[in-house]
Amino acid sequence: MIVAFVNPQPTLYTTDPTAEQERTAAGLSVLLQQAELIPVTGLDEAELLSVPAAFTSWQILRHGAVVIGPDGLEDPAWRRLTLETQRLRADGLRLAHTAATHISQLGQLGLEVTLEEHSGLPLLARLSHPHGLELALLQAERELHEWLDGGPFQADFRLLKQGEGLTLLPRELTPESAVNYVLGQLPAEVTLTLGVSAQEGDAAFLALCDYAMIPGESEWLSRAEIAEDED
Repeated sequence: MIVAFVNPQPTLYTTDPTAEQERTAAGLSVLLQQAELIPVTGLDEAELLSVPAAFTSWQILRHGAVVIGPDGLEDPAWRRLTLETQRLRADGLRLAHTAATHISQLGQLGLEVTLEEHSGLPLLARLSHPHGLELALLQAERELHEWLDGGPFQADFRLLKQGEGLTLLPRELTPESAVNYVLGQLPAEVTLTLGVSAQEGDAAFLALCDYAMIPGESEWLSRAEIAEDED
């Protein structure tokens, strides 16, 4: 039995895909037909429905904060751990959301800033631009890093830039910790685990798998090639 931990964005799904992206996504789907697919993604349950793949086993959602079991219900043990972290970081997340809103307003960046909850408590702050303006997101990312580095929450949160948005969430909530947990729940008949992602921030969970697959055109590999050339 083969299990593949897959970040579906943009390996299996992307908004407004090019013909080349559609080709590679279809090819990857064929390649993984014999594997049990476990998504590892920042998407929630509703958003995951837009991905053209069958996820019938475990699901790791919202950057590792939510783990859904094969029965389709949220794993109770993982939910308790997430809630402990949410309670610990709730006030900081609210302040981070306020800071991000001020950064957008003062810089006239036009960002949509939302504070997302889970089980009635703040979980993460998300920033996006309605037209995907890269410069606005880059400026917000730089200023949020400055806000974190100069304040009491430097060790409490991490800032992710994936796709066309920014996400700020507690450092304790990571895809690799959730993947490690699910690995411990898999049956003995699993003979091979694969990790599939195009996101540099997913390196830690890929390293937990027997093999890792990274798209050749990913920015992650391109930067590694440039670094080797400079050496």
